[in-house]
Amino acid sequence: MAFTTEELQGLGLTEEQVKEVFALHGKDLNAIKSDLETATQERDSLKNQLQNTEAQLETLKTDANTSSEQKEALAKLQAEYDKYKAAAAAELAKTNKVNAINLALKDTKAHNPATLMKFIDVDAIELDDNGKPQLDDVINGLKESDPYLFQAEEGNDTPNPSIVPSGNPAANGSSNADPFQAVIDGYGK
Repeated sequence: MAFTTEELQGLGLTEEQVKEVFALHGKDLNAIKSDLETATQERDSLKNQLQNTEAQLETLKTDANTSSEQKEALAKLQAEYDKYKAAAAAELAKTNKVNAINLALKDTKAHNPATLMKFIDVDAIELDDNGKPQLDDVINGLKESDPYLFQAEEGNDTPNPSIVPSGNPAANGSSNADPFQAVIDGYGK
């Protein structure tokens, strides 16, 4: 979520509060960057291992000293490897899709974007050319069927009931008369 100093001050935050918000946001970003770096290093390491394994497999296939039984075993291993590679690619694509949907849900005015994910069929969502999920229909449907999941729209005229009187009680101990006591006192006269 991107925000500016002016936007935060527009919400009524003081300059000191704005600095604290940016400091907290910076901590979150640093943690995310660290996780991303770790994941990137692990991915690169696994890619290198995969390339080395593929090279060794090709070397074994072309080696003249390899028997026909070993070649059959290598072919079987290659088929299994291709199957696992395709499954891993499909899992990666699904993970990328779920992450894109989660990021898009953060831009909605939902109370808890993570909760919305339970209502979304990931397989039914299509990604556009930029890799962004097409969620407009799903979000609009959820806003109609389950409006409690979303923050109220600006200008919405739904009443907000006041359950308790506003303000603090009087310091001198006097308060409004108890309505029940007033009824009881009315019978005694």
